Amino acid sequence: MADLPVQVALVTVDTEGRGERTVFLVDPGRDVPEAARAVHGISSEQVREEGRTLGDAARVIHGVLSGAQEALVPVVVMNASYDITIASRLFAAFGLSPVEWQALVDPLVIDRKVDRFRSGKRRLDALCATYGVALGSAHDAGHDADATIALARALAARYPELDRYGIKELTRLEQDWHRDWATEFDRWRRSKGQPGLAPGELCWPVRAPEGADLPPS
Repeated sequence: MADLPVQVALVTVDTEGRGERTVFLVDPGRDVPEAARAVHGISSEQVREEGRTLGDAARVIHGVLSGAQEALVPVVVMNASYDITIASRLFAAFGLSPVEWQALVDPLVIDRKVDRFRSGKRRLDALCATYGVALGSAHDAGHDADATIALARALAARYPELDRYGIKELTRLEQDWHRDWATEFDRWRRSKGQPGLAPGELCWPVRAPEGADLPPS
């Protein structure tokens, strides 16, 4: 069963750190799994009473993200291939046009490239600890979004060589960096007798569905 959102945070900031935060619940149209509720604390009753419908949520998210991409305003998403894939499938389900991703910053993909051999986990909380970024309540969409933006800035400060890339070039490079990492990770898993990655997981920021033609490596 495909994952669906129950909470969305859209945070807009300017170069001075001023901005707006929009955080809302989403009713996925089914019960929130108990394992998920134990992580984020959001219940089925909450989303049914307070949440937007999936269609309304999809239209709000699409409007913000497509507008940013058309204007080449960078969108910062941690582990973008997860959230962007869910968003893209929602857009398709509700008849919204695909977003052309050309201004996207994924701190996870960048960190894997610039500090390839560092040991340890690379979840949001781990990366925040590595780069000295405050993370409020973990698994709260608003706090996660704030921390992700701060993390992108911390990466840029620590690795000033990233400044040489324009946002469109950086986005194209992130596709390559993710594919390189995923190919290597897939090879490592198979060498340990573990299942490899699905072919679509080599794609970023939108995972290709099973059976789809994949881009050349």
